[in-house]
Amino acid sequence: MLLCDYCGNEILPGSDRVTVYDKDEEVRYVARGDHIPPGFKCVTVCMKDGCVKYLRAGSSVPVGFDIVSVYEKHRDILLTKRRDTSHIQSGVQCVHVCVRSDAVPYSREGYITTSTDMRLTAEQVLHTECLFEHSSRCEEAVRTFVQLVSSASNVLSMGIDVSYLYGAAVHEKDARKKKREKRENKIQELSRNVSALRNSNGGYVLIHLVGLVSADFFTGAFDEFVDIKLNGLIQDGNMFSDVYKKQRLSTHTELQCFHDFLSLFVSAASSVTTSNFNTKIALDDCIIEPTAETLRSFLRTKRRLSETFHRLSGIVSADDLKHVHESRSIEMKGHFLSKESDEELACSILNSFKLAEYITAFTKLEGGGSYLYGVNESSSTEHGYASKTSRPDPVVINNQDYLKKTLEQKIRDTILVCDYDGNTLPDANVAEVHFIPCMSHSKETKDRHNGQPVIIHVSVRSVSGIVFYDKMGPLAYKYDNTQRLVTQMDIKEWIRAFLKTSV
Repeated sequence: MLLCDYCGNEILPGSDRVTVYDKDEEVRYVARGDHIPPGFKCVTVCMKDGCVKYLRAGSSVPVGFDIVSVYEKHRDILLTKRRDTSHIQSGVQCVHVCVRSDAVPYSREGYITTSTDMRLTAEQVLHTECLFEHSSRCEEAVRTFVQLVSSASNVLSMGIDVSYLYGAAVHEKDARKKKREKRENKIQELSRNVSALRNSNGGYVLIHLVGLVSADFFTGAFDEFVDIKLNGLIQDGNMFSDVYKKQRLSTHTELQCFHDFLSLFVSAASSVTTSNFNTKIALDDCIIEPTAETLRSFLRTKRRLSETFHRLSGIVSADDLKHVHESRSIEMKGHFLSKESDEELACSILNSFKLAEYITAFTKLEGGGSYLYGVNESSSTEHGYASKTSRPDPVVINNQDYLKKTLEQKIRDTILVCDYDGNTLPDANVAEVHFIPCMSHSKETKDRHNGQPVIIHVSVRSVSGIVFYDKMGPLAYKYDNTQRLVTQMDIKEWIRAFLKTSV
């Protein structure tokens, strides 16, 4: 499912869309054919009849368009036509666009980079309507708001389509699943913006409710959508009503034309606000995200653990697991029949069955923990009342050595291991993959050929530090108003700020 990066709604197959590169509310374009630094991407830009047209890299130039060179130094744009022999000054960057006149609307900088530098830069896909109408109207709302209401405040903006925010008249299961995905994407965007403002002296988020008609004054669906998440971002003990204030932008006399916009005021935090800790802690029944105070206490204590891998004593075959049950250090996952390859199986265990999240929880336990894939807990009435018993639900592995190496490598590529000061430990091995043989050859194990039915055992060791289930680490942001730039705090900066009483 392809989602528009502005409104968040689905871009249906065959619909008109464009691909652009976005950086901090300003769109930067680079044409193919230039000298592109490593890690940078490009796209072709054309203009016709006063409208900017965007082509994907590799597209041909439309008939009737001419090519000019755009030379940019500092923030001044200089244009020279094709085959122009003018001297290119030192430090001037050159990019190419396709135009039909010398009036080229172009952004300040030629190059944009990927997210590897922790800046929020990424390839975006948008509806043409969102790019040419909604985003420009949103920029106008921000400019007007800054001029007339709050010139000294940080102001960010985003769009949300009301068709899935308020609910559509469809009830199919697939439609509900798509709606959850769309809403989750926008919740993450809102969390990023709120985190950046709370960590940067506060400010406003202007939310464009795309599709909201002027006669509709109901905004309760937005409150229902965001309030639980917004409350979770209050990690300094303040009241919700003291941190956030929401109102229609049209309540300001000068902004009545922006009836489909809300302003969300966000106050500054007294401690760093993290939108996602990307680590878990273990309860006896499940794993959960720690509260800010729990995680802060964990980091301050700097416990020194034995760092030994978890072992299952006396387990020789799958039949020995019948007395093993889930606990804070043991997690079991049943295997469902499939015809996936060993590579696909490794990806499925890691992503769909949340292996990386369990690893982060087990590393915080003395003695680590064990993750068993291919064991199920089923209901039992053997004792005259409802209980549970463990039974093998094995998977057939075609190449055990390959799966072991593949899964262990994917774990290393996914998780981030740090000491208590935020120094990354790139070579730290926190999980080992083993196989527990299963003697059963029942039809349940015949979903793959020429393999051995086994239980996959991922043994996790304790770590004297902190482990995250995403290489990005904890997601905490800050906003630079002068550069109009939202950036993620690096792990060392986050730990220093997280352990202080104030930002």
